[in-house]
Amino acid sequence: MLRILLIFRLMHAIQFAVTVPGIAGHLAHRTGGLVLLVAVVAESLWFTLHIVRNHRRVAARDEEDREADDRDDARPVVYDALAAGVELCSAVASLWACVVVMGPDRAQDMAPLLVLTTEQISGASVGSALGQPLRVLLAGTGAVAASYAAVIALGVPEALTHSDVLIGLTGYGALAYLIRRGALYLLQLAADLGDMSLQLHEVQQRRLLAIELHNHIGHTLGAFQRIDVTDTDQLASLRTSAMVALERLRTFISTGRFSASVPLIGMVHRQVALAANDTLTVEPIVTERVVGAAARVRPYEVELLEAALRALLINVERSAGVREALLHVDIVDDPAAEPGEQVELVVTDEGAGFPPEALAAGVAGMRSLAVHQRLLAEHGGALRVLSVPGLTQVTLTLPIAPAPAPDERAPGAREGRVRGARGRGGRGGGDRAQGGPQSGRVQGGRARKDASA
Repeated sequence: MLRILLIFRLMHAIQFAVTVPGIAGHLAHRTGGLVLLVAVVAESLWFTLHIVRNHRRVAARDEEDREADDRDDARPVVYDALAAGVELCSAVASLWACVVVMGPDRAQDMAPLLVLTTEQISGASVGSALGQPLRVLLAGTGAVAASYAAVIALGVPEALTHSDVLIGLTGYGALAYLIRRGALYLLQLAADLGDMSLQLHEVQQRRLLAIELHNHIGHTLGAFQRIDVTDTDQLASLRTSAMVALERLRTFISTGRFSASVPLIGMVHRQVALAANDTLTVEPIVTERVVGAAARVRPYEVELLEAALRALLINVERSAGVREALLHVDIVDDPAAEPGEQVELVVTDEGAGFPPEALAAGVAGMRSLAVHQRLLAEHGGALRVLSVPGLTQVTLTLPIAPAPAPDERAPGAREGRVRGARGRGGRGGGDRAQGGPQSGRVQGGRARKDASA
């Protein structure tokens, strides 16, 4: 509401400044007129500073409330009783000052003060919507209208029958009613939008929690069913997975995030390390185009991609029947936005492939991948699967922020590829070293299975 109050005051200040020069020559007492002008300007400056100071107090109190458990009911407000009292009293006083400053035929010369008093009535109406007693608005509006009528009657009583004077008198009440109703509507709309935003946030949090339960806790619990208790390596790996899942839940409870926010490349290597704990060796290939553009991938976009990538790598380890996969990370042109770019993560494995019935149903029918497809699609991205026996590719794409202007680019950016820290020995050669599948292999998608979904 601070901006609305300031806009009202600025708008009427401009009107006041435009109309005052036109009546300067009609004043009966120019010295008194100058004093009145100074008083009006001083009141406007005080009002502006007062509500700005109140706004800062409200903001500071809100910050304290977020940090403290106990909340005091006596909260500061932007438009308080003092602001309402000063505005309405100054409106009445400025109208009565016209009796001294202006001549008898003052109906037309009072136009600048009418502009000011309508703004003051508007401010009181907004204050009433914000919680000030309604009786203050009613009494103030009545006093301003009565003062205007009395000042006109003391000059030329016949002027009370003129249409412009009648419009001014009735306009005070109509203005107070309409402004108050409009402010109440805006406040209700803001509250409804806040509730909607909270509901959407809760839905998003439930989605993230469901994904977390599937990708980490569910995966760990499933590993218990398949573990060979005589295999110490499996026991150590399972213990590490359980500790990671526990730590992520603790982080979520304390911060609302499952893990620390890291850039795109850091996220890739974090997932490669988690896959290694699950006995899946993933070779990451990150192009230098990614190195130059990683800063343009926003944190929430990294989170979306990380959750989806985790699900893919879990499916490879669980369903593909292989212990190796290739992860290619690149920045490619976005066909849906010209010009535009998107980050592309492609997971490739040489496992059994998706079951024909799962491929026939599409990604929407793959329980562990469908939720990620929906989340990516909500942000303009996609999850695509291409699979034949012996080769599967699942592709994750998500649009990123536009590249800076050419003169703002960091010097030395060039195309190329940088090998990830975790290699796969001899499997890094040939076409795979160039980031693409070998001749005759499926293009476009990358890895994993939902056979168990």
